[in-house]
Amino acid sequence: MRAAKMTCLLIPGILLFSPAGGEPTKAADVPSLCEVVLFGVRPLADLDPGRYPERGRSCVQAYLAAVPPECRAVLDSGPAGQFEALAARRGKLLAQQIALLGKQARQEAERFSAAIPLQLEWEGMSEGPLEEANFAGQWLEKYPGTAIAPFLHLFAAHRLRAGYEAARACHEKGLWPILGKRYHEALQRALSSPSALIACIAADLEAQPYVYMEGQGRP
Repeated sequence: MRAAKMTCLLIPGILLFSPAGGEPTKAADVPSLCEVVLFGVRPLADLDPGRYPERGRSCVQAYLAAVPPECRAVLDSGPAGQFEALAARRGKLLAQQIALLGKQARQEAERFSAAIPLQLEWEGMSEGPLEEANFAGQWLEKYPGTAIAPFLHLFAAHRLRAGYEAARACHEKGLWPILGKRYHEALQRALSSPSALIACIAADLEAQPYVYMEGQGRP
């Protein structure tokens, strides 16, 4: 792997809301809610509401209460081996959609989770998260009445934010402004979701100083 890519192999920030609503502050081994929900690496058990200040705690509690029993084993699983990791990531993506949208969304969530071109590593490049964001957008265009639309807006916003950070890090000057604009468009749709849970996770996403590559600024 080239050295230029090595700088981008970062785990998402371990973050915590500040109770006053300012910049999130780092806390040892306390993941942000959007990291657990949207990256699909950290297990559900890493979300301990007692470790979050009051401002972020209610959203964590609401999310944990929404996860149905049949999804907990999937979401509590840790990193899998190389040959199992992609299937595990798809399983978590499906379980998150069911947790956030309810069992009535299962059928379409299964289709989306099986079809999306997930990658295990983006290797510091913008192409990986952008491809996933574009796929979510194409799904929305093809199925405008889809039951999973609220999740897709949230998912796309996260991937566009990650793509923006990678594009900045790799000096793709013609790309990162476009991704920043698209991020805000997707974010606003998620923030205005009729689902309070989707909206509060979107707010958590926007509050993070970074989601993929530290030090690249906010869109």
